Amino acid sequence: MATGLKLNEFPLTVQKVRHAVLLQGGPPPDVSTILLEHILDARLPIGVTVHFVMVTLALVLIGGASVWAFRKPSLKPKGLTLAFELLILFLQNDLVYPIMGPVRGRRWLPFFTSLFLLIAVLNFLGLVPILKTATGNLSVSSALAVMVMLLIFGVGIFRLGPFGFLKNLYPEGSPVAIGLFVAFLELVGLLTKSAVLSLRLFANMFAGHLAILSFLVLMMIVHPGFAVVSLPFAIFTYLLEVLISLIQALVFTLLSCLFIQMASASHEHSLE
Repeated sequence: MATGLKLNEFPLTVQKVRHAVLLQGGPPPDVSTILLEHILDARLPIGVTVHFVMVTLALVLIGGASVWAFRKPSLKPKGLTLAFELLILFLQNDLVYPIMGPVRGRRWLPFFTSLFLLIAVLNFLGLVPILKTATGNLSVSSALAVMVMLLIFGVGIFRLGPFGFLKNLYPEGSPVAIGLFVAFLELVGLLTKSAVLSLRLFANMFAGHLAILSFLVLMMIVHPGFAVVSLPFAIFTYLLEVLISLIQALVFTLLSCLFIQMASASHEHSLE
């Protein structure tokens, strides 16, 4: 296969190659071609990628659902409004407030609620057969992680000041050489934590869809009758992906909240 292709252009190139081969009466594409075409991103004729469309669709769905749910405030919420309130109360009482405290957590709750909803909706959209998982794209998960990393440094410097932020990385009472080394490790750790956020989300979503497609492709490789074995495994993996999609959104939000709080809270003070 030709080299020098960009990652987001690769599936479209694969599709063109497959169509050309089939038109010429050649053999069908191999298994790796089929898997990559359904998992990796693709550039549309309008100049944007499929995963960009997925992110836009998720934002539109979240915004539209929010407007629809709270169009008529009521003392007795039901339906979509009740679902939103239960979600917000869960994130508030079990995630944000226990980590940040009620005073600071009240200011950050809208952000973490939006972050959780965005990741969860992107994950669930990828479970629709005709759509793709944007969070299975390293560029998308990295963009989310970079946003969190900028907040870690930005909020930490804003609350503690540049000197206070760096001082917070330095262990008090330790020798200078050891203290500087530990401070360097802490600084590198802040960058590593953001990278781990990106890789964890990407790997879980990519691997799950790869496993489902692998089970389905086995019917083409071995024998159509092998569907008796591969299809139940594919269905089980698909149902497992529903749970993993929710868990990964929760884990990403939880760790983001924890990292921001740790980087912007002084050692001398407890939670507000």
